[in-house]
This record gives sequence, C-alpha cells and structure tokens, in this order.
Amino acid sequence: MINTFKASKKIVIKIGSSLLTNIDGTVNKLVLSNVVMDIVWLIKKKKDLVIVSSGAIALGRKKLDLEDNLTLNESQAVAARGQIELMTAWKKEFAKHQKEVAQILLSPSDTENKKSSKNAVATIDHLINFKCIPIINENDTTSSDEIKFGDNDILASRIAKMIGADHLILLSNVDGLYKKPPNQNKDNNLVREVKSITNKIRSMAGEASKLGKGGMISKIKAAEICMQSNCSVIITSGLKNDPIKSLTRKNTKSTRFIAKK
Repeated sequence: MINTFKASKKIVIKIGSSLLTNIDGTVNKLVLSNVVMDIVWLIKKKKDLVIVSSGAIALGRKKLDLEDNLTLNESQAVAARGQIELMTAWKKEFAKHQKEVAQILLSPSDTENKKSSKNAVATIDHLINFKCIPIINENDTTSSDEIKFGDNDILASRIAKMIGADHLILLSNVDGLYKKPPNQNKDNNLVREVKSITNKIRSMAGEASKLGKGGMISKIKAAEICMQSNCSVIITSGLKNDPIKSLTRKNTKSTRFIAKK
C-alpha cells in the first residue's frame, strides 16, 4: 500500500459518529486530533481534501440530556443542536494547525439533482481554492432518509463521485472487511484487496454487520458506487495514532477496493 496517495489529487475522508464520539456523547478528542494531523499532512502534499463527518445527533443528544430512543422529528431537532458542537470541535482542532474549515449540509436529493449537485461541487471547489477545508454532513434537520445513507458512507461515496475524487477513505472502528467476524487472534481473515464486488464480498459484509462491527454493508455499497466512477476506496481503522498516514506503510491493516482506471 506504499504510495497509495502519490497519484491521487482529490481525496474524500469519511469519519462516522461511532468513531468520532464517545459512549457518553462527547467528542473523542484523541481520534479527532489524530485524523486532523493526518489531513494536514496530506494538504502539505498538495492534495485536495474533503471531509464527510457524522456525529451531530450523538453530540446534540448529550447537550440536551436526552435518551437515544428519539422519534424522527426529535432526532432532526437534536441534530440542529449537535451540528454546532460538531463543527466547533473540527474548527478548534484545525485552528491548532492554522487551517480554516467550512460547513456544508446536503440532503440525499442534493446529490441526485443535477442543479443542486453542480452547485455543491462549485462550492467545494471554491472552498478548496480558498484553502478552506469543506466538512460535509447530511442535512439531518430536513432529511427523512438518514438511515438509508448508512451513517454517511453512501453520502461520502456520492460526494466522491460528484467531485471526481481519486480515493475515498472510510475510517471505521475495525481494520477493514473480514471473511468472518473479526477475531483478535486471526488477522488472516482480513481481506486486503478487492478488485470487484461479488456476492461473496457482500455476504462477508453481512456477517460483519450482524455483530454491528463497522456497518460494513453500507461501506461495501459505498465502495461499489465509487468503483463505478473510477474512484478507489480504502476501509481502515480510525483508532490508530496515524490512521491515514499509516496507509503509506506496507503492512498497515486495511481493505482496498481498487477501481479500474
């Protein structure tokens, strides 16, 4: 996996709420710090970066002291509160590296509508030109399709397709796709490389998702969308000290979905 990003110009990085937030509904500051440091490292290498970040509902629920059994409308309201906390966390962490960030909220229809998607791409391109890092989340306050987006995996894949990204990196709480449910003593079950998504690959994702490990089914669907658009995908754990930079090292655990160029 050495030189994974050498030929890549545009990279989308997605981080889910289960990785970015703690069980108590607070920001996982260590994970955030590690991810931001790696993103800054990529920017120094002249890469165009877009972040897709979940976490608004989890953070908002904590701030409003609510349980997790919320109705759709309650979740939408909670997301409005939590989005402030989410962006504040990103802003503060990037400020340590003298980097500016901007918020973009997209609904599922925005990625499918020709005019809306064109406007979104123009906004993203201008922010990158302004040296301001776009941070995108689903517009939970108005959308009723949140579950369908699979914790933003599908959203990230659609954005990668929209902007013509070379790579999508899905940071997870597991190292990648496993042939069988992950076992700490059996790393040989990790699928290192996928060149086409078959029913066998999909069934592996189903087994992983039954245990709630990484929401792998939505990640496979995201990879399929990207590969059809000549965008390669990497699933790796975001719990490492340098989750993105480590992908340039040969033995880093991950699953690579290689798009045909």
